[in-house]
Amino acid sequence: MTGQVLEAFSGAGPLEVGSCANCNLLWFGQSGSISLTPRAVLGLFQYIGQAAGAAKATLASTFHCPLCAGELALTYDLQRSTRFTYWRCANDRGQLFTFNQFLREKNFIRSPSQAELTKLRDTVRQISCSQCGGPIDLTTDTACTHCGAPVALIDPDGVAKAVHDLTIGNASTSPTTQEQNSVAFSNAQLDAFFDQERIEEREGTHDLLAIGVTAIGALIGGMLLTR
Repeated sequence: MTGQVLEAFSGAGPLEVGSCANCNLLWFGQSGSISLTPRAVLGLFQYIGQAAGAAKATLASTFHCPLCAGELALTYDLQRSTRFTYWRCANDRGQLFTFNQFLREKNFIRSPSQAELTKLRDTVRQISCSQCGGPIDLTTDTACTHCGAPVALIDPDGVAKAVHDLTIGNASTSPTTQEQNSVAFSNAQLDAFFDQERIEEREGTHDLLAIGVTAIGALIGGMLLTR
């Protein structure tokens, strides 16, 4: 993994994070991802978007802590109404997240609306599961038949809220600005989904989360530079 130090809330100190684009994994130090500031969360969101094109490796069935070598325990958790999983060190040395589950923990994922699902069925037809990579036939299924993960999109409202949280105290920040950001994120994601050149080039291998996070992450990059 590539190591980096990210900004954490006061009292937690800098947070050590390891990342692997090929495995779609993030390793968080002792205080965990919950201590990340909005800027750090959005920075990782952008990194996930940039890593979307990397060749993917098959995940192992078990993982070990890079600090104490103990086996990591699969852990089920709940953030508001969103369920997510990660692997936890029994000695509280850190947590291992897939990109997908990190996005879930931060409430950046939602189910597609019926209108969106209908358009995807008419235009894309088949996608790849963002969790295991298996094929999903949208004409018959709304979840992966291999791992059970439901079809999901990036939630532009959740991302816009994170941008808003980053800019609290800025006089130019308002509920209207947050709504405008949400609309811009939504449009960027939908434009990427239904880009005809992309559809023809990647027939049957569309990862909706990867496409959405890449499109929205590009917009976030410009916003982070101004704050």
